[in-house]
Amino acid sequence: MLKKIFEDLMELIYPSNIYCIACGNLIDKTRPYSLCDSCVRTLKWNNKSSCEKCGKKLNESFSQNLCSDCMESQHFFEKGYSCVEYGLAERKILHNFKYKDKAYLCRKLSEIMYDRINLENLNVDMLIPVPMYIRKQRIRGYNQAELLTKYLSIYMQLPYYKKVLVRKHDTKPMNSLGVEERKENIKKAFTVKDKWVKIIQNKKILLIDDIYTTGSTVDECSRMLLNNGADKIYVFAFAAGADILKKV
Repeated sequence: MLKKIFEDLMELIYPSNIYCIACGNLIDKTRPYSLCDSCVRTLKWNNKSSCEKCGKKLNESFSQNLCSDCMESQHFFEKGYSCVEYGLAERKILHNFKYKDKAYLCRKLSEIMYDRINLENLNVDMLIPVPMYIRKQRIRGYNQAELLTKYLSIYMQLPYYKKVLVRKHDTKPMNSLGVEERKENIKKAFTVKDKWVKIIQNKKILLIDDIYTTGSTVDECSRMLLNNGADKIYVFAFAAGADILKKV
């Protein structure tokens, strides 16, 4: 009840269909996803060629069907999906969502994600967010992946479990690390709580995050879920980092 009151209050203070979620300009309230026409054209939608493993957007001039990361590394998850490439406009949206107290943006971002994942013939049993370290979450006030998962679960009519995965300790910021450093940084950072082990047995899980780069974080999460009895892990992020492949 309190959550519903809070969400209604947020809608009153920050109407989700008046301002563009990317540039902040006034929009016609009928605009899909609360995006103005200009920003719809500016965003780098991932609706054409993408990596068949992680879902990262690929340049159409390349003949490979795997991104450079997936050609060089194996992943624990089955397949990944994303909505957009992580460019300047996408960065601004997610920065506001994560660091500018604009948690209400999760409603529109999750709508975009739902429409993207609805195009796939994906059969999963539950949704789980990538967890934040508890101290960081208390400082920020929320886990952005958890908020996206909450709304996606409503749209997809599937249960979500925010406490199955736990981040045991804090890690260094990933954006300053190389691929191998990322893997070492995130190694053994997650665990599955004993009381939740039974619920993930033989289940197909959709793991949710806001950004996918090299896959180090979701790989470690996937490894822990599989080690504790999950059947398959699929990964879904709003944005995925760009990939540059050599022409062949």
